[in-house]
Amino acid sequence: MNVFEAVKQAVPTRQAEYYGMQVGRNGMACCPFHDDKHPSMKVDRRFHCFGCQADGDVIDCVSRLFGQKPKEAAIKLAEDFGIAYDGRQKATARPH
Repeated sequence: MNVFEAVKQAVPTRQAEYYGMQVGRNGMACCPFHDDKHPSMKVDRRFHCFGCQADGDVIDCVSRLFGQKPKEAAIKLAEDFGIAYDGRQKATARPH
């Protein structure tokens, strides 16, 4: 399984809370991709902002948060969450 498949299967976008996003119990968050004063982003398996129309999966979210290319973001997620891919065994996942 490649890094993209492994990460998408194991990490829902809601886990972006690990990187500082604050998601309410209703799954709504202030969008970090525009000047958002009131929660306009729905976060679950994927994310969608009703304000700026940003949309995607966990890799897209982390890519945008850190200004990385998608592959760099996928590798970061795999390392941060201890996900094995392409036959590489990772250490146990960090607590989230």
